[in-house]
Amino acid sequence: MIKEIEQQFQKIFLKSWYPLFCIALAIFLVYSSTLLSDIVYLDDNVLITGQYQFNQDLTNISQAFKEDIFRTPQGGGTFYRPVERLSFMLDAQFGEYALIFVSHLSNILLHILAMILLYLFLLKINIKKEIAFLFVFIFSVHPLTAQTVAFLVGRNDSLLAIFVFPSLIFFIDFLQKQKYKYLIWHFIFYAIALFTKETAVVIPVICSLYLLIFAGFRQIIINYKFCLKLISGWFLITGLWFVIRLSVLGRFIGNAEYNIFLSIYKNLPSLLPATGKVFLPFDLSVFPVMKDMSLVYGIISLIFLTIWFILSEKKNLKLIGFGLSWFFIFIFLTLVKPISTVPEFSENRIYMPMFGFIFVILGLGMIKLPLVLKEKINSKESKKIIILFTSLILVLILSTVTIYRNQYYKDKFNFWKNATETSPSFAFNHNNLGAMQYLNGDFKNAEMEFKKALELNPEEKMAHNNLGLIYASQNKFASAEDEYKKELEINPNYDNAYYNLGLLYFKESKFKEAEKSWQTTLMINPNYTDAIKSLTLYYYEQNNYKELLPYANELYRRGYELPPEILKALQTYIKNKNF
Repeated sequence: MIKEIEQQFQKIFLKSWYPLFCIALAIFLVYSSTLLSDIVYLDDNVLITGQYQFNQDLTNISQAFKEDIFRTPQGGGTFYRPVERLSFMLDAQFGEYALIFVSHLSNILLHILAMILLYLFLLKINIKKEIAFLFVFIFSVHPLTAQTVAFLVGRNDSLLAIFVFPSLIFFIDFLQKQKYKYLIWHFIFYAIALFTKETAVVIPVICSLYLLIFAGFRQIIINYKFCLKLISGWFLITGLWFVIRLSVLGRFIGNAEYNIFLSIYKNLPSLLPATGKVFLPFDLSVFPVMKDMSLVYGIISLIFLTIWFILSEKKNLKLIGFGLSWFFIFIFLTLVKPISTVPEFSENRIYMPMFGFIFVILGLGMIKLPLVLKEKINSKESKKIIILFTSLILVLILSTVTIYRNQYYKDKFNFWKNATETSPSFAFNHNNLGAMQYLNGDFKNAEMEFKKALELNPEEKMAHNNLGLIYASQNKFASAEDEYKKELEINPNYDNAYYNLGLLYFKESKFKEAEKSWQTTLMINPNYTDAIKSLTLYYYEQNNYKELLPYANELYRRGYELPPEILKALQTYIKNKNF
């Protein structure tokens, strides 16, 4: 009977391409509800919907490599991720109305591809087909993947995986077959990974550890020529990427102040809850901060792993060492945070690190069973069936948790409501929940959230600006102006505050002040389209066609249609001036 079940499992799930289909189907079923989700206003409103015009124009592909992903005004920025930008550009080709749906579909497909490549990587390092399938099946539906799949901007981690795993596969092919075509492909995928996310810089470290742990130092010395070629390639590619990144961002890390060693030291405790989220994924948050993260699940997980290690029947220390190294190396760079911000630990950043625990679990192996149980489970077939049914139960539980968690990514309100409930001490979360309530017309609760944010952090950026918006909508112009000016004291280069101050002055018929505020907005951010539109309308109403013309031309260049009356007035002006 047991043998028949095992044969059926082999026949249904492990025949040729069936594992790939099963993984893809499981992911699609778990995440299909996200296809109807909206954006949540955490970078997606900027990178996807806010920059649709730029993304839709494929002539901007080269520009994606010349600026940070947020298109930071005046250059600079922190995140140089052109490949992620290219993925947004691909989504934009399906049109503005389908943009959000297509973006969610892309996230699902990217996760499917990443998990298939993980499966192929496990096979490449000689993990048995059925074991590789079960592990990938489990991790495919793990609740920690929700922040990567259901959250649109979280795709940078699945994209990273899509290039990391082929890079490692070709690296192993090169070691085994010593053919240079595999080395070239390894370098190509490494280079693409670097332009996807800066975390890819650890790939040479992972490869070196793989060599050291599984080949041994002696083999490295014997094959030193091959190792030198690897090292030379890594240095060349990393150096070129670093120079390009530096030329775009202008700084070693980016447009923020960092104390790398202090940051790592202060944020090391976050590894404990991160470990807990892998094994007991029930204390999750869409936007967690250290102060509100529970250490309990992490402690329980460490105790569990320690007991497993002690009771392990046949340990593989090499696999355990490689798995722990994988986890720490991939999560290491996420500990580096800007000095001026409260460090947050988005769960999509555990996406790549958590795969290290596959090797840890494989290395721990079976535990020593009591004699009574050993007699009952005395065959390999019995053990396989127990593992199979345990895995299926685990998949069912994890899938249920993940499907439930998808609701928090459904829209902006659900997202930020969960953020404030799970990380109540973080002013940023309250400020953003207030912003979502403001967008929904719930000004009373929005005002409460903005004030709560300022109570938690009197210098919380954007909170005063948001209060100004509420007071302006209530015609409390003096209070609104006061809030905008308070914002600019804290955040002097905040373009929105200058723009909103301009709108306020315009309402009060202070036209020169409005003009000056909008011009300052464009000095800070030349891409601020609403400021260009406002100045265009203002100069039209003032009959100042000389000043109007360059702004109208800029709107036209960006693909915006001018109102017929403005277009007609400009045509008459140009004709009279004989341009």
